[in-house]
Amino acid sequence: MALNKFMHPRNIYKIRPDFGRLAKLDPEFSAISKTDVTGKVTIDFKDANSLRILTKCLLKTDFNLNVEIPEDRLVPTLPLRLNYILWLEDLLRSIQRSSDIKGLDIGTGACAIYPLLAAVKNKWSMVGTEMDTESLLKAKENVQRNGLTELIALKENTSKSIIAHVFTEEKLVFDFCMCNPPFYSNVQELCESRSPARLPPKNGFTGSPQELITEGGELEFCRKLIRESKKYKDNIIIFTTMVGHKYNLIVLVQDLKTENIRHTHTEFCQGRVTRWGLAWTYREYDVYNLVPPRNKPRKKQTPTIYLLPELSKCTYSIKVAEDKIKEMLSSLSIRHTLLEKRGSNVVLEIIANKDTWSNQRRKRRLQKRPEHQSKISKLDHEIEEPENGVSISSKVLENCMDNSEKSTHNEEEESTECSKSNPLIHAFFKLLRKDKDILLEVEFIDGSGGKEGLHQILQYIKNNWK
Repeated sequence: MALNKFMHPRNIYKIRPDFGRLAKLDPEFSAISKTDVTGKVTIDFKDANSLRILTKCLLKTDFNLNVEIPEDRLVPTLPLRLNYILWLEDLLRSIQRSSDIKGLDIGTGACAIYPLLAAVKNKWSMVGTEMDTESLLKAKENVQRNGLTELIALKENTSKSIIAHVFTEEKLVFDFCMCNPPFYSNVQELCESRSPARLPPKNGFTGSPQELITEGGELEFCRKLIRESKKYKDNIIIFTTMVGHKYNLIVLVQDLKTENIRHTHTEFCQGRVTRWGLAWTYREYDVYNLVPPRNKPRKKQTPTIYLLPELSKCTYSIKVAEDKIKEMLSSLSIRHTLLEKRGSNVVLEIIANKDTWSNQRRKRRLQKRPEHQSKISKLDHEIEEPENGVSISSKVLENCMDNSEKSTHNEEEESTECSKSNPLIHAFFKLLRKDKDILLEVEFIDGSGGKEGLHQILQYIKNNWK
């Protein structure tokens, strides 16, 4: 489903550009476009060169920007970038900032797309940082080519910090920082990032490893930015970042809530792709209410809620329930992390990398018959290693890697890597006290096992609660 109607209301690309008009105005675009039998002008969106020329043409016709995009670098999706800029406008307007705006773009890339758009559209002064020397050189050429050196300054980041290096020489104060961090932690995670259940992408793939991959992936990058932001809270009024995966957004929001940091978030919708924006501040601004998240989400996640029965020999408390659930999760080898513990509420993040909860009834039956103890060990062996010798988590990997990729790794390596990037079940468990009852709220985040797998874990907890 196309998401253009959910774009920012001021985004000019809510209405698809007139490709016929572009073909008449730009000879380079005309060369890559084609006209079908109905007279509709289209391009091949799976061709990286066509995407590059389209972006160049739109920047020229809509913003009077002459931008060169290297063939071996990321082609910025213009509607998405504009969505981000427009959201920043909303945030700044909410805190009564409208003139002499100064922004920091972390990882500006070869196009310096955000500083260029911010400068020509809003006359904002921008500082862009970049770690890749070649990308920085191309970015400087794009700034100079458009005569924007008075508004845009670009700096090389030779440190391991995200923002700390910017404040080593002088006392700088920015109204905001923005960032489009690399999504992935390694090449294999990049290859496995798209679920096999989804349709093939409509657009071609672009981008270099340094633009797409960072140590620890997107989540660790954003968490590092939050950690650094605490030190430089007097230098930047509003910290923002784009987030590529919704489950990472949920975890980051929980991090900010746990530390009582004021924050808000939004969706960036364009074409068939959704990204998310996250903003936080240490100033006395209630950004959540000033610029709230979308009032009517396109899809409302309805968590599953289960009333935990009282236990005959235990105190009926959140602490007892938390310990018992942790014990059961550990027995199933399900990794669990405490995200939040406030008052009578507890939030756990759980990650299951393989199915350890199936066939429990059969195990219990066999356990009662000593003569069949060998069958229990055989059953355990079947769960971890089916007849074909491939583990369950390796089957997940089989769905997202082609045969040539699989042949370069042994099964154990495949299972380990897949569990890091594509868990079977990723979810939140929330323990809540309501009146005299204790409720377990289960919310599915991600994973190849789907909601059905999560419900099976919940059923295991129900069966073994007493």
